Amino acid sequence: MEKMAWNIESEYPSYNSVEFQTEFDLTKSQIDQIEKDVKALREPLETQIESIQKILVNADQAQVLLANMSTYLMCHLSVDSSLNEAQAKKSEVSDLMSRMYQALVPVNNFVKACSDEILKKILAHPELAASDFLWAEKRSLKPFMLSDGEETLLQAISTPGLHAWGELYGKLSGSMRCELKYADRTETVGLAQAAALTRSQEENTRRVAWTSIQEAWTVHKESAAAILNALAGWRHEENKKRSHTVTSHYLDQSLFYSRITRDTLEAMLSACHDNVEQSRKAPMAMAKLMGKKVLDPWDLLAQSPISASKKERTYDEGLNMIKEAFAQADASMSDFVGMMADKRWIEARVLPNKRNGAYCTGFQKRREPRVFMTYMGSNSDISTLAHELGHAYHSWVMRDMPRAQTRYPMTLAETASIFSETLLHDVLLEKAQTREEKIEFAWGEIEGAASFLLNIPARFDFEKSFYDLRAQRTLSSDELTRLTDEAWTKWYGPTLSANDKMFWATKLHFAMSGISFYNYPYTFGYLFSMSVYARRQELGQDFMKTYINILRDTGRMSAEDLVQKHLGEDIRRPEFWKKSISVINKKISDFEKLALG
Repeated sequence: MEKMAWNIESEYPSYNSVEFQTEFDLTKSQIDQIEKDVKALREPLETQIESIQKILVNADQAQVLLANMSTYLMCHLSVDSSLNEAQAKKSEVSDLMSRMYQALVPVNNFVKACSDEILKKILAHPELAASDFLWAEKRSLKPFMLSDGEETLLQAISTPGLHAWGELYGKLSGSMRCELKYADRTETVGLAQAAALTRSQEENTRRVAWTSIQEAWTVHKESAAAILNALAGWRHEENKKRSHTVTSHYLDQSLFYSRITRDTLEAMLSACHDNVEQSRKAPMAMAKLMGKKVLDPWDLLAQSPISASKKERTYDEGLNMIKEAFAQADASMSDFVGMMADKRWIEARVLPNKRNGAYCTGFQKRREPRVFMTYMGSNSDISTLAHELGHAYHSWVMRDMPRAQTRYPMTLAETASIFSETLLHDVLLEKAQTREEKIEFAWGEIEGAASFLLNIPARFDFEKSFYDLRAQRTLSSDELTRLTDEAWTKWYGPTLSANDKMFWATKLHFAMSGISFYNYPYTFGYLFSMSVYARRQELGQDFMKTYINILRDTGRMSAEDLVQKHLGEDIRRPEFWKKSISVINKKISDFEKLALG
């Protein structure tokens, strides 16, 4: 268990330590100074270039410390959601962050709206020059700007308002208990452990775990509905306020943070929809191998029912599988996994108050990544670990770059993670000799195809339907269940015995306060990574250099420009996405043949 616990004490000994408090006090004094400096600005601001530069540089420095402390506290709370003192300190850090953003409103509004000539003078400062792309992006939001007073008020109330709802969901899910009702016994476990059991190879375990999660969330369905209604309602009201000159659509914020256009999103989703019948062959082939006509909802994350190894793999075995697979791409990727394990930058334990899911984060000061998950030895767990290590590798190859150029969007972040998963699956398949081994290792890829080409689009359609209706009124928990059912039927069709109608509540992504429509970037990353991966043989020894160059550019250009530069393709056209989908269709077809035996 010790080697599966992450080391975050390299940042601070504890959140009660002198070191943590010293950094907190330093950041507070920096923000005090920023507030004074902003108040000291005099009109016209065009004459205050040096003062504005100083404020922006100081804000960047404070932001690093704020992010560091926030990440540290989030790490503690992810492992144990019952740590009330850590939660209290996290709220103090959030308040500091809010204070800084409020203070910066007049400066940010000015830089968004000033002339190109003035912007050039501001960015002439050596510590600001690298943020030119970020400011170009922010300046595109000029038509939606509010007054300084309105922006300040909105920022001030978002922490106790908008973000409090997301915090509530996290607190609720972290403290939730699931009753595993087996025929001969009943066990009580945390939500994260119950979710991990839905990946079991044994069907009864999956069914019991899935049912326990449904029952636990059904008790809290009204709270979950209130959270989603509050988040969507807030965003609709904000969009109304920002639509004073140009109408702000509820998808605009998500598209902005994803760094893609509406044309790109529509091209991708239309390509997926055109292929839906072929995509449905993935869950049907999975069902056949399970001896079923269709999948049950608790089968969607199952391990292969046919495998060369019936036992779960230890943490070390899982890491070694990933290291060996990554070595096929480049020794540096394999060495990186070894370093992550040796330095204990991975949290993988099974704990009662641990939050559900998996993620990669990082400490801004040291530019060090961390990976969080619950590892129980399934092939799915190993894929998840490879996925998160792919994220970590992405940030690692950018650690020498200016921080302003390392803020990549989720669409491009998912490219690195899914590339790593694909690499793992392909290497394992290449080594497979028996039919059982081939099925075992191909299973993860086919499960992924069903997830990215059916489940993610279903999530998007549910959320879109919800936001359309929420513009008029709040929705009941039963209505959210109905919308989920409709979206799943549209995409999964007759491939399931029943839809996961409570998915709107059980999937934390819908309750995230930072951004809405969190899910479609996974399909973007999946299909884009397939396009990048297809270049491996074509580029040979030059591939890794190209791949790293793509990763390093993810924080300094739009997704459209990135793909055009490195692959010479236009992602606003469905044809780009259909080429990647055709690669996946071939994998599904090969898997169908395996299923037939």
